[in-house]
Amino acid sequence: MTEEAFSLQCGIRKDIHDVFRGVLTNLTGPGMTGFLLSSMVALTPSHALATSFDQAQAQALPPIPTQFPELGDLRLPKNEKVVLRNGLRVFLVQDPDVPLVKGTLLFRGGLRASPTDKVGIASISAGVQRAGGSVAHPGAVLDEALEQRAALIEGGAGPESSSLGFECLAEDTEEIVGLFSEVLMSPALPEDKLALYKSQVLNVLEHLNDNPGAAPRRLLARLLYGRDSVFARIPMPDQVTSITRADVASHLGTWQRPDAAVLGIAGDFDFASMKAVLERQLGGWRPAAGQPEAPPPVPNTPLPDFHPEPTSVYLVDRPGLTQASVLVGEPGISLADSDSYALDVLGDILNSFGGRLFDQIRSREGLTYSVSGGWDSPIDHQGLFAAGGSTARPAEFLDQLQRVLREATEVLPTEEEIASAKAETLNSFIFNFASTNAQMQRTIIYALLGLPEDYLFTYKAGIEAVTAEDVLGAAQRHLHPDQQTVVIAADMSTMQKKLEDRGRHVIPMTLD
Repeated sequence: MTEEAFSLQCGIRKDIHDVFRGVLTNLTGPGMTGFLLSSMVALTPSHALATSFDQAQAQALPPIPTQFPELGDLRLPKNEKVVLRNGLRVFLVQDPDVPLVKGTLLFRGGLRASPTDKVGIASISAGVQRAGGSVAHPGAVLDEALEQRAALIEGGAGPESSSLGFECLAEDTEEIVGLFSEVLMSPALPEDKLALYKSQVLNVLEHLNDNPGAAPRRLLARLLYGRDSVFARIPMPDQVTSITRADVASHLGTWQRPDAAVLGIAGDFDFASMKAVLERQLGGWRPAAGQPEAPPPVPNTPLPDFHPEPTSVYLVDRPGLTQASVLVGEPGISLADSDSYALDVLGDILNSFGGRLFDQIRSREGLTYSVSGGWDSPIDHQGLFAAGGSTARPAEFLDQLQRVLREATEVLPTEEEIASAKAETLNSFIFNFASTNAQMQRTIIYALLGLPEDYLFTYKAGIEAVTAEDVLGAAQRHLHPDQQTVVIAADMSTMQKKLEDRGRHVIPMTLD
């Protein structure tokens, strides 16, 4: 499943689920390392910037309608909440139509939890824990046992959290939950798997700058959050090589504990039988020896007081690059901000094939195939606003991008724009109920974040209540196009003079 598809299914607020990017969408088993790149370099700038448009497909798309049928009577999925004797919260969602059982155990922490001298240990620990198997069933033995039963046990780490999950036939539930509990409570953590995952992370870091489009996102986060911020840092090779087996065991012991986790299970099972299985297999799980009575807080970093020079452009030199990557950004909001609903509506007004950015910068000016922007709104810290795209004419693109953003702070959106933007969001609401597994995952994410279980409906009501005046006021409070930080990755020899000729002050930057 793609990240976008998961976000759509698992919750209407894509920004909440971006908090867990690389966790539920990039779970990994042995021999699979795709999660490493995403979890190593995933940063806060808007999920909207990941969108790319194919020209032929875009031209073939019909206009976005503003009138949709009523959604009907949608209700929260029926689930049963259980608290095991060790304090682990469990949410059970039945689905007798499919003879499978899927479980996901979420922990707060993720990359944010890495010590300052061991950045990257969360991803490495997740890989080693799963690939190494348990003391009773080392890696190869565990793999064979799972293969014989067409079952999976997977682990992963993302920017804000980590996870361990399983999937099996309903008839094999107790045996697979038993193997799952072994990997959780007594992981083998063999040295050869540690060496393997360290080498893979080092390889990722070696090729980190191969994608020029990713450079502005990393640099923007570094400038706005600070180089050493938990929201912007990336592992250094010497930090990766210094990670030991004892470090991995310590990291897992610190962050994997029943009183700081949430388990969700969806599938074909009987409530009473499942509760008995979980008590037998997981009820004895306790915090590791020597851990404090309460779980540690997730590390946070205050936003620095950073103000870019007027008209400045931070330019990353990428010799030979014909398409420049342009990104503008500024400090944004947290989930608690009262303007979050209005800004989500504004994001839909700016984006998509009927949005202002696409229509004015791509369709009318012909400056790019892809342009987008929006706000992240994480729950426990201030996110960012970011907007940008790829273009062969970055100076003109930047002028037009800032013009469209400035217009959003000056002109009341039309009723047609408001209706279309709200309809686009509200009519994705149905996909939150697409499957019991999607419902279960959304439920445990909300539980881990401390959000009410009916937050999805609170969000729906908040979007429905947004007016044109709300959108304009929120834009005026949170959107400052002439004060934003501008980052461009381009061939400096061909682009610097063009930028300077349009009154931009170019500041050369590196990604070291």
